[in-house]
Amino acid sequence: MLFKNQYTMLKKANDMSADTLNTENRTALKEITCYLLYMTWNCYEIERIRKDLIDMAARCELEGRTLREEIGGDTARYLLELAPDLPRGTPLDYVCIWYPRWYWIFAPLCLIIALFGGDLQLNLLRVLISPFLFMAWLALWGWFRRMELKIKIHYGGMVQVLWLLLMIAVFVLVAFCFPAYGLQQVPGTISGVGAALYELAWAAGCQLWQNLRYNRWAAQHPWQASPQF
Repeated sequence: MLFKNQYTMLKKANDMSADTLNTENRTALKEITCYLLYMTWNCYEIERIRKDLIDMAARCELEGRTLREEIGGDTARYLLELAPDLPRGTPLDYVCIWYPRWYWIFAPLCLIIALFGGDLQLNLLRVLISPFLFMAWLALWGWFRRMELKIKIHYGGMVQVLWLLLMIAVFVLVAFCFPAYGLQQVPGTISGVGAALYELAWAAGCQLWQNLRYNRWAAQHPWQASPQF
């Protein structure tokens, strides 16, 4: 069970099933799934809900209706009604999903720096705490997107756009300004190879945690018998 991942199996099955839906239902499903990512940390549960929504959409197509009609026409309100029943999970759920995806990309970039950057050294503190900054940003991003959903319902599209602009400004501050003008001033360097090995260790460790975490969760909440929404 160590390398067999129930989350990835479920996601692959969902992706294949979603491709059989018509364009309108795929669009509604994608919209709902996107916001679900910001309403719960538990990505396995998101895929279980997505599976039920795909089944619901397939039944609607047979009856000549759409998924959006089935949930009342307003995906934002539907999501807010669904939210109280969602298992919240923990920030470690985000870590086990997003770190393997991104650090398999970041690590090769550091290797490229090592190969073609000559004697270029990276700031040690910035490299060491980058996973923790990444976690902080993931949490902040999720909060912004949850609030965006409520703003969209209560205040309309214009205020929603202003909120998104604020979110982008905060992203620039956290992702670029603080590392460049704060962390970069602290002495200490590391080679591109060292940074790549560090990030590969994070990616491998978080992938292992994903397997253990979601295999245990799937044993208690099997996706083959997930509840209907």
